[in-house]
Amino acid sequence: MRKIIGISGEPGTGKTTLMWKFIDEYNWINTEPMKSLPCLYNEEMDLYVMGKYEKGETFAGTDRYSMSIQPTAVEFIKKTSSNVIFEGDRLTNMKFYDFLLTLPETEIKFLVIQANKNTLKERYDIRGSNQSETFLKGRQTKISNILGNFEYMDHTETFNNENFQHQSVIIDRVKNILNIDD
Repeated sequence: MRKIIGISGEPGTGKTTLMWKFIDEYNWINTEPMKSLPCLYNEEMDLYVMGKYEKGETFAGTDRYSMSIQPTAVEFIKKTSSNVIFEGDRLTNMKFYDFLLTLPETEIKFLVIQANKNTLKERYDIRGSNQSETFLKGRQTKISNILGNFEYMDHTETFNNENFQHQSVIIDRVKNILNIDD
């Protein structure tokens, strides 16, 4: 059975950093399985990581996709039988999550990453984030809505991500879901 993992959380919770750590452990092929949908692919795990992960970019992952990427992502996921993992704001919405839950023979996991306000502020300062309070509030509401959705509850796990130990726990959970042995 294929597995799809969506990693979400407010800006600054460390979603992209987690993906970088996961990506750095394996060999990947840059691919574009559909027009405007760059991904990384690992043949051994039969796993696509959706998004653009270029060294030196502050904002990577699906945040580098077009705002209109969702229909292409839906079409790709319908066509592939491979495992898929994604993180970031572009595909973190109820319409996309609802679609994922309709997929046959697919295990869906939504991992929601959290951090306290002081950690978030520190991370915003370090990366030079200039996201407005309105934008940040909107993202908080989006994550709250996902966490409060009864349809998602059996598929959702939350994790604190304040330090390297927390990162390791989350990455180990991703590996466990994907049945990756170290």
